[in-house]
Amino acid sequence: MSENNYQVQAATLRQLFGDNRAEWPTANFGDLFVTPTYLTKLEARRPCILVGGRGTGKTTALQSLKFDACLERLKASGQSFGDQEYFGFLIRINKNRVRSFHGRDEALDWGKYFSHYFNLLACAELASLTNWLQEQSGKQISSEAIQAIAIDLGILDFSGASAPDLNVAIKNQISKLQLKVNNPNSSLEIVLSMAESPIRMFADALEASGLSDGRTIFCCIDEYENLLDYQQAILNTYIKHAAPPLSYKIGVRKNGLRNRQTLDGQDLLKTPDDYYEIEIADEGFEYFAKQVASVRLKAARANNVPVPDKLSEFLQDLSLAEEAEYLGAGRIAKAILEELKEDAKALSYFESKPIHETYFLRYWQASEGGSIIKLANDWIANEREWQVRLGNYGYASLFWLSKGNKGARIRKYYCGERVFLTLASGNIRYFLELIDCAVTYELSEGRKFPEILVISPKSQTLAAREVGERRLNQLEGLADHGVQLKRLVLAIGKVFFELAREPLGKTPEVTSFVLSGKANEIAKMADMLSEGVGHLAFEVEPATKLTSRAETREDEYRLHRIFSAFFEISHRKKRRMTFDASDLIAVLGDHPGRAISAMLEDKPQVDEEELPEQLALFSAFYVDADPGATLE
Repeated sequence: MSENNYQVQAATLRQLFGDNRAEWPTANFGDLFVTPTYLTKLEARRPCILVGGRGTGKTTALQSLKFDACLERLKASGQSFGDQEYFGFLIRINKNRVRSFHGRDEALDWGKYFSHYFNLLACAELASLTNWLQEQSGKQISSEAIQAIAIDLGILDFSGASAPDLNVAIKNQISKLQLKVNNPNSSLEIVLSMAESPIRMFADALEASGLSDGRTIFCCIDEYENLLDYQQAILNTYIKHAAPPLSYKIGVRKNGLRNRQTLDGQDLLKTPDDYYEIEIADEGFEYFAKQVASVRLKAARANNVPVPDKLSEFLQDLSLAEEAEYLGAGRIAKAILEELKEDAKALSYFESKPIHETYFLRYWQASEGGSIIKLANDWIANEREWQVRLGNYGYASLFWLSKGNKGARIRKYYCGERVFLTLASGNIRYFLELIDCAVTYELSEGRKFPEILVISPKSQTLAAREVGERRLNQLEGLADHGVQLKRLVLAIGKVFFELAREPLGKTPEVTSFVLSGKANEIAKMADMLSEGVGHLAFEVEPATKLTSRAETREDEYRLHRIFSAFFEISHRKKRRMTFDASDLIAVLGDHPGRAISAMLEDKPQVDEEELPEQLALFSAFYVDADPGATLE
């Protein structure tokens, strides 16, 4: 293969997995879009709220409802405009702009100004929809209807007659409004429209003219969490009182719907009475993610990139036995057989055992004590019991294997389709980013494309570590308390890292926690963790059971699994422990290292020189750095 062909194929593969945002070019959107499992629920006439973190596919799903994107999907399946059952338009809430509608200046009624602003945004999109419908159907909206909508929007000097004319006038009006909001004491006059009235009038006009022809119009609003609480109350009122042909589809991150009140302050927005709630994480993510990856692999093959048909073949996996051998189990097994030379029966028995079973004797010795010969004979006498033990603790023992292994670049592997799906934890962007990064590592090794390209366990592991580190560093800029969330993730990750490497007296694979302590401290920390859940620093679910009487809250938290490879901890959902809320609060103070020690009950920790390179970057934090110092 020529160098030029290699570069083209590499670029194609990276583009397919790296281009993972909703802002695709139209052609790519049609080619690469995979129907989410929940799309039929979202397409229902009733209002819907789509809940998920950044990267879970909310924007892509809402964009698929847009009038032009929907038609492209239909055409791809052999259908046409006549089969289109709804027409959607999309408004993405820009935080910088909507938060300008706020201040101490009492000269403006911010609620009325924001309502007018949203009306203008929606009607600008409806004007674009109208123009498109006229092109598709050959029907026309009357100039009288256009003029009536302009008047309802407060554009009293409007002299146009068409939807494009109205679109231009609305954009001019938005510019004037923004100037007024930024200069509230100016003499610039703005005539304000009534809440939702112009949107409703526009939807009714499309129906009356035959353009919508009885089909529903979806007003899709993305990034609802960027709205201020009073702004959510205004749009909640729009949603609650929606009626055909108009319906609302909302995209919001977890915990981003902070205010369920409507304008009168008494009537709450409720499910299922007022809307249907779709939690993306509960909607068959694994099937959807595999389909997304399969479409990209198919597109790669169509562009002459030699990749397998199946994702499971593209992402090489390792069995427990293979990974143990990669991590050095052979050296330990050899030493065990040397010790067993004093017992011919035990030696003969374990010489026939695979390496990953023989080395397990040493792990169990480190955990429970006793001589190797005694443990070996117990295994011989109780084979079934030891096989169960190996099943329960075998995976946990892989983390222990790295203990004392200074300088090793990889001390635990994270690879295979199943592992990448788990690390992504319902986030399609994370899933594609993991694959994209793994491809980059694989191709950066200087190798040429083989007959069929597969991604090695090493490349996948390095990618998983890198993506986790990216997400950790991005926390500072994503959340209002980003620095504090980053400190919490670093501290909790370090605790689980230490627990994974020390089997003595420990429950294996501790990956989640509940809070205990004083009620006010639990409440403070629960608020912080809730924000972390919204920004994908943590995951949360109701606890299955209490582990002590001191526990007063039933939420069970864990680090988002995208951090598993970075901290070299288990990605599996296994066992939990209890953290005193005061210790987590202390992590945010002057002495985080002391708080971490308290969380570990002052047990010895891995020496600084034995920390994995990615954790060593934060060693200053772990030894009580200045809390104001940058965490880089």
